[in-house]
Amino acid sequence: MTKGPAPDASYENRSFGAPGADRTVVLLRSGVSTLSDPRPDVTARRDARIVAVGLTVDDIDDPAAYRGATPAEATATVIARFIAEEAHGRPVGLVGVGEAGELAIMIAAHLGEGVDRLALVAVPRPESELGASEVAEVLDRIAAKTLLMNGQADPMAASGAARWFKDHLASARVEMVPKTDALEARLILADVWERVLSHVAPGTVR
Repeated sequence: MTKGPAPDASYENRSFGAPGADRTVVLLRSGVSTLSDPRPDVTARRDARIVAVGLTVDDIDDPAAYRGATPAEATATVIARFIAEEAHGRPVGLVGVGEAGELAIMIAAHLGEGVDRLALVAVPRPESELGASEVAEVLDRIAAKTLLMNGQADPMAASGAARWFKDHLASARVEMVPKTDALEARLILADVWERVLSHVAPGTVR
């Protein structure tokens, strides 16, 4: 595992998995576990380098009708440049979790063909009509094969959110995760990490 500053020293990052692998996967999420390996045992079975970027709620803030560049747009620009430098001309896989999903979408749009696989996990649909319209315009620019994973009982990102994103993406597959014992539980990345890696890092099983 390596740890260091992200492109402009504003975003801490941590990498795990296979350091010299051809395949790079960038993981974007916010919260206390933002820099942790979701499932070290699963990651170890892949010939892929995972780079987790540390994000705060402020980094992904994207208020509708915000004058000028939003914090999320500024973050997306910087991280897209960082990913391009890390990729060394090879396409990467990108994972956006929860509220960091829209940031992943912005970055994928910035990088174009530089991102060939995108996974959105438990990402809620935009709350307002204005926000939905803006996100839909960005989604129209994404050609990457996209996996949408939502929990059947997720209070913020269930089947309705998955359908909305699928309707606005050129190539998307929806997979709903069955209900858990906990009522209205959010979908946890660790529970689906193996499936996510199979999508964003295909052909890398050791």
